[in-house]
Amino acid sequence: MSRDNSLVTPRVRMARMATFVGFMLIGAMMYIWSTSVSAFRSNMGLSGAQGDVDFGMIALGIGIGAALGSIAIGKFIDIFGPKKVVTFTVVLYPVSMIALAYVTHYWFAFSICIVLGLLRGATDTALNAHGVQVERFYKRSIMSAFHASYSLGGFIFGMFGSYLVGLYPESATVPFTVCGVILLVISIFISRFLLDKSEMVADSLEEKRIHESKSASTPLSLAIILIMSGFGVLLLCSMMGENAISDWGQEYLNREVGTSVSTAGFAISLFIGAQFVGRIFGDFIAERIGAIKVVFICGLLSVIGLSLISYSSDSTLAIIGYAMFGLGLSCVAPLMLSSAGRKDPANAGRNIGIVNGIGYTGMLVSPAILSFVVHQFGLSNLFVFPLGLLIVFTIFSPMIMRIKSDDKNQNRSVSSVVSG
Repeated sequence: MSRDNSLVTPRVRMARMATFVGFMLIGAMMYIWSTSVSAFRSNMGLSGAQGDVDFGMIALGIGIGAALGSIAIGKFIDIFGPKKVVTFTVVLYPVSMIALAYVTHYWFAFSICIVLGLLRGATDTALNAHGVQVERFYKRSIMSAFHASYSLGGFIFGMFGSYLVGLYPESATVPFTVCGVILLVISIFISRFLLDKSEMVADSLEEKRIHESKSASTPLSLAIILIMSGFGVLLLCSMMGENAISDWGQEYLNREVGTSVSTAGFAISLFIGAQFVGRIFGDFIAERIGAIKVVFICGLLSVIGLSLISYSSDSTLAIIGYAMFGLGLSCVAPLMLSSAGRKDPANAGRNIGIVNGIGYTGMLVSPAILSFVVHQFGLSNLFVFPLGLLIVFTIFSPMIMRIKSDDKNQNRSVSSVVSG
């Protein structure tokens, strides 16, 4: 299949590489946390069942911050451009993790986790908006590949974090500090290669006509709100499952299946590695069979994988379940965020912010819900609620993704949510 790369310059290629590395940083930060949870809890004096509720509330701080950061940053992205926003947030993000390494007081930890979440949500939204900006130069979907970098960064630093936790199982100070400093240096380096706001693909005459019509009428149509909200709810379902793995996956395998802390950390890294594989091939597969079919298949894999984790007492099957679950979740977020950004490039930050903001409420409510489940019904029932959400997701995602909104009178053609 021939591809039109006539707009791809060396500058655009460097921006694409910088975006890859940026997504690696987000994944690295996420899974350094996930593979160091047990050590962090030990450092905070929150080990075992007695510390589950307090830890759940600390993790809730990340969800609160991420949801607020995702929504609040959208307008700044559209005004100043993704580059300026990313340059600011991607440097402060690792700093927040370094600060978390030296906290032992509950309320300080909760406050820093809110800040960490704010920076995570803002960085994630801004990088996705920048990815859409780069994607337009390539005239095809490349967002799954960007999200593959998220998984790759998480896998590499998750393995590195697991190694450091094996050396220092009672404290997260070393993994948080060492990894945070490395990521801080990388963040400072890559920001200069991102595209400025002015470096945009020129709109076609039709796109200009639609944008002018929008600016003359309703700035945010009901159709766009409904479609972005639909994307967001689907993303929320997947994030609830991913959050269960990131915050509780290590504890679950260690306490319920009987693996070592290091082996449990390896299982999480395998989960991330499977996400990476799925996202590497996601754009290629979606181009051939359609994004709707890809997301449906991903839903099925997620349900099977999470069922293996939930109902198998064998460590090998449970670890295979982690890998299947990671593969299933791999293409959900990139396909939805890419479509959200491409619907209205002039307001990509706003639209991605809506989707990410709703999706990140999964991170916001998940710690509280999962803490309640664990406290009331035991850690063995941890994944029952996420499994139910993923079953709903698998049934309804094809329907939502086929929704079209055509308003010829106001020129707000939204066509198919994701071509399938």
